[in-house]
Amino acid sequence: MSASVQRVRAMRAVWTRDLMSGVLPFWLRNSIDNEHGGYFSCLDEDGTLLDDSKYHWLQGREVWTWSRMYNNLVGTVDSAAPDVSATETVREEWWHAAVCGARFLDNSRRESDGLFNFSSTRDGSAGLHFQRRPYTAVFYILGNLEFAEAIKTRLKEGKPTGDFKSEDFQRKALDVFEQFRKWLADPTLLGRLPPPPGAKPVSVLAEVMCLAGLSEEFIYKIPEKKEQFMVYVKDAMARVETHFDKERCILMENADPETGVTHETMSGRLFNPGHSLEVAWFLLHLCKLSPNAHLQSVALSAIEGSLRHGWDSEEHGGGILYMMDILGKPLLDTTVTATNKLWWPHCEALYACSLAYSLTQDEQWVSWLEKIHEYIYAHFCDKKHGEWYGYLNRDGTVFNRCKGGNYKGCFHTPRALLYCQQVLQDV
Repeated sequence: MSASVQRVRAMRAVWTRDLMSGVLPFWLRNSIDNEHGGYFSCLDEDGTLLDDSKYHWLQGREVWTWSRMYNNLVGTVDSAAPDVSATETVREEWWHAAVCGARFLDNSRRESDGLFNFSSTRDGSAGLHFQRRPYTAVFYILGNLEFAEAIKTRLKEGKPTGDFKSEDFQRKALDVFEQFRKWLADPTLLGRLPPPPGAKPVSVLAEVMCLAGLSEEFIYKIPEKKEQFMVYVKDAMARVETHFDKERCILMENADPETGVTHETMSGRLFNPGHSLEVAWFLLHLCKLSPNAHLQSVALSAIEGSLRHGWDSEEHGGGILYMMDILGKPLLDTTVTATNKLWWPHCEALYACSLAYSLTQDEQWVSWLEKIHEYIYAHFCDKKHGEWYGYLNRDGTVFNRCKGGNYKGCFHTPRALLYCQQVLQDV
């Protein structure tokens, strides 16, 4: 066994134990609302409930998490950590956690117009906040799709599924995907103002990412519809390249659909390293569905470039900065804590490098993995209570001790740890 493989194997063991003994147990103990259904996300560092409002990005995400764990993990999770096992008792807890959220998901939709609330009361009976954005729908779709697969998994294992039918949840996902496409094409359907006359069209990286991620999930979950969703895969692959800054090898948040990256405006100069890394690994996934050597090279370059430009100086302790004006000018949104270190970009970096190494066996990705791994386990990981802190100061000290809130829930951390462990299992 080579030295590189030994180093990767040692990190894999840490990730697997963290996932199974720290991260997932934290959310199982503290987030499940057995009375009204759904999940609590506003949790202090020890899991104490701070607010019982339900945030609907996080409802769909957590349904996805418990369903994916149930679908993917059985028995010994990783040969690098043979003492860790997804026992039948644990998997039953995951199933019941997924059920708790799946029953609640429809509470995110408004009966009056079919749009999705961002947050609601604990029982879901009244909306608290509505965003004129389509992203709650994205996680509603993902949650329903993965739960539909969990129902199939249960049936294969000869276990009861109650009154749940897989096709019902798939149908919900398909129906809302059609609405989602319409909202992307015409944001006024979400209540947003129409663009002023003469305004230039803008390609938004987040929209490209959502289309790509959803299409990939539909293709794997409903293979008979592959031809339909490959259209969106190829469109997303083409659109990603318009966001690629060839000079810096990064993916910019906003671009001109025809001419690509421009640094003439504040929005055109906005660089979010976490998004750039996430879209890069999405692109690598899409290249498996539609092989493209050029775009695979673009994706690998974007991972390296995003780390190079996003990693903070050693003077400030390293770590990935949240966002920046790529020319060093002031940001458009002065409320953004641009120089803070957030958990999710580090999750994306960890998986992007794991995937890159699995594809190339290039030593540079092991070096980056070790760098990111060391930063995470020195600063984000809470070994006492489990889970990761979400928000650090620039120097790596904890900025906010909450483990969850209106955007952080049971998703990025477990997804990254699971994906890293899986993609490197055979390396």
